[in-house]
Amino acid sequence: MNQLVRFFRQLGPGIVVAATAIGASHIVMSPVAGARFGFELLWVVLFAHVLKYYGFEFAPRFTMARGESLLEGYARVPGPKSWPLYLFLLGTVLQGVAVLAGVISVAAAVAYSALGIVGLPTWSVVLATLIVVLLWIGKYEGLDFLNKIMMLLLVVGAVVAFFAAPPPAAAFAHLVIPVIPAGSIFLLAALLGWMPTGLDVAIWHSLWALEKEKTWERYATGEPEELRMKMFRTALFDMRLGYAASLVLGIVFLCLGAVLLQPRGLVPQGPAVAETLSEIFTTILGRWMYPVFFTAAFFAMFSTAYNCMDGFPRAFAETMRLLMPHKKDDGFVSQAYWGFMIAIYILAVFFMTFVPAPVFLVTVAGALSLLFAPVYYALNYYCVTRLVDDASYQPGRWARVVAIAGIVFV
Repeated sequence: MNQLVRFFRQLGPGIVVAATAIGASHIVMSPVAGARFGFELLWVVLFAHVLKYYGFEFAPRFTMARGESLLEGYARVPGPKSWPLYLFLLGTVLQGVAVLAGVISVAAAVAYSALGIVGLPTWSVVLATLIVVLLWIGKYEGLDFLNKIMMLLLVVGAVVAFFAAPPPAAAFAHLVIPVIPAGSIFLLAALLGWMPTGLDVAIWHSLWALEKEKTWERYATGEPEELRMKMFRTALFDMRLGYAASLVLGIVFLCLGAVLLQPRGLVPQGPAVAETLSEIFTTILGRWMYPVFFTAAFFAMFSTAYNCMDGFPRAFAETMRLLMPHKKDDGFVSQAYWGFMIAIYILAVFFMTFVPAPVFLVTVAGALSLLFAPVYYALNYYCVTRLVDDASYQPGRWARVVAIAGIVFV
């Protein structure tokens, strides 16, 4: 029973969306957007969340309906043999390096500002290595619980700071008035790519959901189809809750950057990015918030980095399994997983060492994610509308309209 309760707490894409999204896109890119352009990019946060939503929701719909991952759906898309898988493989390789370099460098910048001791590149290597070791020994569960506590502290601190220094009412008009200020196109692309997170994370969700389903079936009782529907509804509720939290926090962090950083000419950048971001909290809440912010921000970024370090190799290994069906043994999948992890670890460390600019690395990763977003979104739409027969799992007419608009938007 305890195991089932524990499973319920961890079930669903929403937790992973929060853990992956409430990191670089919120803690770094949103305040940078506010500090550089005031409230003018506020619309990006709302539009990206609303129009990209179904790209993520299609993952649990497809996986629960068919009992297989989105990648298996990709393999059935018409056209040249396995072309979506090869495209996804390319995206995984390119983004695996860029995203890891970005999120780990931000976590390293937080540790560097808080503790010093060694330089930013050294912190990057230490944290990247620590994540690989934790994945190898499988001892992350205790830290995962601590991550959730720290993330809650960060959220509470941000909300309190927001209400203590609220933006003017006129600022919220920018939520619905698209404006592209001069010099913002690169940051805008990154925000679109990573708000709330990259659409490739939907594919990770479908892979994780298959593992969760096995746990559910092991500890729950009832008919398989009934259990699957319960799991789907739970996952959907969890996802929507996490998604709503992501939207609110994206708006909050951008507004804090506009209200507290822009008037003082402070723009988070370079190795001192975390030091600048801490001003958001210490200015309003006092210096006592300084260590709280650094602790909470570190664990939020570390959680994001951990999920990415696991998600990219997992997706790569599953793609290779589908492209090479004659190699069905678990040994091949394991070798592909760890081989890819070590490869992106080495390349990410290289970039973090020679480009010690966390904000730049995160922005590059976000913009790169946007390049693949339309294709992933369209493929997810095809899978859930053409390959799912059960009407209970198919999206309704309104969902399809918003999804098509979202594909065009990204």
